[in-house]
Amino acid sequence: MAYADANTTNRKLGAGTAVLLLEAGLAWAVVTGLATSFTRKEEERFVSITPTKEPEIKPIEPPKPQDQTPSQAQRSPQEPRTDLIFDTGPAPMPTTVADGGLGDGGIGELEITRPVPTPPPPRFTPKSARPRGGTGNWVSDNDYPTGDLRAGHEGRTSYRLAIDASGKVTDCTITTSSGWSGLDRATCDRISSRARFDPATNSDGDRVAGTFSGAVTWRIPSEE
Repeated sequence: MAYADANTTNRKLGAGTAVLLLEAGLAWAVVTGLATSFTRKEEERFVSITPTKEPEIKPIEPPKPQDQTPSQAQRSPQEPRTDLIFDTGPAPMPTTVADGGLGDGGIGELEITRPVPTPPPPRFTPKSARPRGGTGNWVSDNDYPTGDLRAGHEGRTSYRLAIDASGKVTDCTITTSSGWSGLDRATCDRISSRARFDPATNSDGDRVAGTFSGAVTWRIPSEE
């Protein structure tokens, strides 16, 4: 019995050892196969990745030079341009001013001013009022005021007349008195009623109001 048990025990131990070895081999094969499969998958994954192609960078060509005229091609870089014209209007006229207290021989300031454009000439030349037939018949010796004549009053009376656009006297003003009111009053009375004028005209040729100035000398006539 003891021998049989021993053999049985040995067989069991051998069978168990074989089973363990078989299981260990299977485990190793499984592990090795998985590792190999994983490695292959990793290799296949890495191999299957195609690197992105870098964009091709083309060099930028410099701009082509424009056609130049012979004068431009022959001009050196240092030579100033003379073919450019800028219109800046009329040139300012220099005007000298006082020397600012520098005395004789000093250099004064220089003021630059632009010339003032000349206005166009008028269409017509303006004219002042003009007497018709002269002024000699406006006042005579017969117009001497009686009271002033008896009193021997003499003098010179200056006046200014206002004349409308029709040539009629509308007002008389004494600008310098003769010293005698009778003579001054007679001056304006006689001239206002007798004087006639060609009216004044403006630059458009239109008749306008104007003035006229004159004087009357009052002197007692001699009896000779």
